[in-house]
Amino acid sequence: MLALKRGALKTNRKGGRRELHLAELGEWVGTMVSRASVVTFIVAVCLTNLSRAQVTQDPKSQAANSIIAALAGKVLAPDGRPLPGIHVEVDEARTAIPLTSTYTQADGTFALYNIPEGTYEIVAESGDARVSDDVILQPQRPPLELRFSGDQTYDYSDPMISVAHILVPESAKNLYRKAYAAFTDGNNDEAESLVDQALQIEPHFADALSLRGLLDVQKQDLEEAQQYLEAAIHVDPAYSPAYIALGAVYNHEGRFDDALRASQRGISLSPRSWQAYFEMAKASVSKGMYQKALQFARQAQRLGGNGFAGLHLVKACALYPMKLYKDARYEIQAAIAREPKGTSAKQAQALLAEIDAAETPIPSAASH
Repeated sequence: MLALKRGALKTNRKGGRRELHLAELGEWVGTMVSRASVVTFIVAVCLTNLSRAQVTQDPKSQAANSIIAALAGKVLAPDGRPLPGIHVEVDEARTAIPLTSTYTQADGTFALYNIPEGTYEIVAESGDARVSDDVILQPQRPPLELRFSGDQTYDYSDPMISVAHILVPESAKNLYRKAYAAFTDGNNDEAESLVDQALQIEPHFADALSLRGLLDVQKQDLEEAQQYLEAAIHVDPAYSPAYIALGAVYNHEGRFDDALRASQRGISLSPRSWQAYFEMAKASVSKGMYQKALQFARQAQRLGGNGFAGLHLVKACALYPMKLYKDARYEIQAAIAREPKGTSAKQAQALLAEIDAAETPIPSAASH
């Protein structure tokens, strides 16, 4: 449908920003995630597949253990320099629920006390950089060393701007801005008319192609949406919103491996995009990788997605087959609190009914 041949050479423009492209990335993709109904499909998968889950709890991993331990360590830069002021968090390994946190001292060291013996993920974060390690915490455990890798970014710089975007006529950009405003106001028909006019002026306009794809997502025309989003990536391989939106489409189509790859590419271009981690969590739940889903969901929360009801529903879908019913109920209540009415609330109530049924004892034959 959309045969695009123009290259997407890149240049780095210091001191500027790309209007309605990377400057409003979080808001733009957040609008897509919250208004599209893709989360409904994942909750449906959750409800239909949980009967096959055979995950049992490991008593050793529970925080109720009586043995208390401490954890000490050091956080290092890629060249071995100690890093002060780095946030270090201890998450329960199976649920990704944070237990405690601290910051590194001037010499890069940290210490955390009164932690129940068990298995945890230790996460150190600074800006877009993140390093983690899974540890089995026991008394007298040797100090832990966390070293950031050399391929991570430690400070912000202006994003890469494609030549394809710079060459877009101003008239097309103006139409796109109007279309974007109509889309965020919920006026999809107006948005579609305006963005189509922009694409008539400039067919190789990644922002407009992506928005056109999102409008098709709203109409549940996923095949058409996929073509527009893939065309946007062809025009501008550095346009992260298109990868993230494509991940949502792939999830809805049941192409979970493709959803993971597209979302990972989006994260590589926009490391602080909680929406990409959300899509990876959805795909992981559908693949039965529940612990991994919880880790992705926790990262989405860290980056700003905590207020989105769908994220808590996905966490509940990961916790339920692990038989962590108390935690699953907490996430369901969080989802309902954030969206008391609508599709997410109905899905939350359906999942809550499943948990009630799972926790209800089956009467024995002797009781009849």
